[in-house]
Amino acid sequence: MIAAENINITKVERSKLKDINLVNIPFGKYFTDHMLEVDYEDGEWKNAEIKPYQPLLLEPSLAALHYGQAIFEGIKAYKNENGETSIFRPLDNFKRFNASAERMQMPQVPEEIFMEGMRMLVELDKNWIPQQADHSLYIRPFMFSSDEMIGVRPSEKYKFLIILSPTGPYYSAPMRIYVEEQYVRAAPGGVGFAKAAGNYGAAMYATAQAKLKGYDQVLWMDAFEHKYVQGMWDDERILHHW
Repeated sequence: MIAAENINITKVERSKLKDINLVNIPFGKYFTDHMLEVDYEDGEWKNAEIKPYQPLLLEPSLAALHYGQAIFEGIKAYKNENGETSIFRPLDNFKRFNASAERMQMPQVPEEIFMEGMRMLVELDKNWIPQQADHSLYIRPFMFSSDEMIGVRPSEKYKFLIILSPTGPYYSAPMRIYVEEQYVRAAPGGVGFAKAAGNYGAAMYATAQAKLKGYDQVLWMDAFEHKYVQGMWDDERILHHW
C-alpha cells in the first residue's frame, strides 16, 4: 500500500503562473504546474509521484481508447478570507469515484492515494487558486485502463491521475435549459450513475441539438415516460479544511 510519505515529488524549475492572469479565466483551458500519477499493475498501486504537468506517452492499442474504461470526478478548491485552502466535499467525490470504478470493473483507488495525493498536489499548487468571487481551482481526478491490447475484457493495468485547472465562472450569464424528451442519458440497470467518460460522449449529440435551438444545456428526463426529472447525486455541501 502506498502511504503519503512514499509519494515522490518533483517540482518545476519555473512556474507557468507568471504568464497567466487568473481573473475571469475560462474553464478547463489552463493547467497548473504539477500533476499526480499512479500506476496499477500486478494487483497493486505503485509508482506514485507528483511531477511537472506533461504529456503522457500512450500506445495506439491502449485499452481505454477502444473499450471505454475511463472514469473521472470534478472537485473544487477555494481560499477563504484568511487565505486558508478548502476543498469542497472531497470524501463524497472519493466515494462516488470508487462507485464508478466498481461499475466499470476497475480497481478501487485507496483513500490514502486519492485524498492525500490530492491534498499534497493542491498544497503544492495553491498559488494557482484564484481569490476572485466565483473563481476556484478545479480538481480533476481520473482513471483509465492502460493495457496495450485489443480484446473485450477488463484491463489488468490502470493509470490514476489528478490534474488541476484554475477557473472562473462556468457560465457568465443566466442559463437557458432545454428539457430533453427524446434522447436518454441513463436507464435502470445502466451506467448513468457512474461518472464514466462514455456517458458524456453519448450526451454530446443531444446537447449540440439543444444549442442549435438557442439553449445552453440539457435537462434530462426519465428513460420511459420522458416526464420525470432524472435524479442527481447528493449535493450536500461539505468543506474539507487543512
